[in-house]
Amino acid sequence: MQSRCWIMELPVEILEGIVDTLNVGLVVLDKDDKIVLFNRKAGEMLQQDPEERIGSPLLRCHPERAEPGVLKMIGEMKSGKLEKYDGWVNFIGRIIYEYIYPIRDKDGNYVATVAEFHDAAEKAEYLKGLGEWTKPDMHGTGDSSPRSPHAEPPLTRKGHKK
Repeated sequence: MQSRCWIMELPVEILEGIVDTLNVGLVVLDKDDKIVLFNRKAGEMLQQDPEERIGSPLLRCHPERAEPGVLKMIGEMKSGKLEKYDGWVNFIGRIIYEYIYPIRDKDGNYVATVAEFHDAAEKAEYLKGLGEWTKPDMHGTGDSSPRSPHAEPPLTRKGHKK
C-alpha cells in the first residue's frame, strides 16, 4: 500500500496543536485497544477528561451492556471483515455522528483504530443540503454514561470490593 500522505518532520507542539484545534472529536486506539490519543473536542463531546482517558482500555469508555457490540465491531475491523462503521449515537442526551475505521500499515496489517465524533446538527445540515437527509437509526439510549477510566477493584466471592 503506497502512502497517500506526506508530512514533513513536524515538532510535537505543532502536531498537538493540530489535533487539539480540530473541530472534530478524535480518539485513537492502539492495536491492543488502549486509548493513545483523545483530543479536546472528543472530551467536550463525550463529557470526559482527555488526560484521564489516555492509556485506558476502550471498553472503559462504554457501558457494560455495549461491550459485545463494541468487541464484535473492533474484531471485525482488525480482521478486515468490516472496513468502517458510521452512525448516529445518543450519548448522555447529546446526539453525535461517529465514524470509526481501522488504520493499516503499508502491508495491510491492522495497527490502530480511529474514531471521529461529529456534531450531529452540523452533519444533519450538511446532508440536508445535499438532499441526502433521512431520519437516522439511533444507537445508544442516552441514559447511561461510560465507566471510569480507572479499573475498579475486582469483586470477592461475596460480591464486596477488595
